Amino acid sequence: MLAVAERVHGPHDGTHDVVWHKPVGHDPDALFQRIACSDVDGIVMPGPKYQVPAKLDWPGERWCPDCRPTARPH
Repeated sequence: MLAVAERVHGPHDGTHDVVWHKPVGHDPDALFQRIACSDVDGIVMPGPKYQVPAKLDWPGERWCPDCRPTARPH
C-alpha cells in the first residue's frame, strides 16, 4: 500500500518510531502532504511515498490506526 512516513518520538530518548499514513493527492512538488486521517494535519516537507505491507511487522514502525483501514493494496 502506498504510504508516507511520519517520524514520532519513540519510547526511549533520542529514538524515533515511524507511523505510516495513507497520502491524499498527487502533487509531487508539494511542501505539505495531506493524509487520509485528517482534514487539517499532514506531513510537512514529506519524503517519498513507499509501498508498505498491510500487515506491517517492521520494528519501530506501525500504521496510523485511522489510515490503515482506508488504505488499499496495489
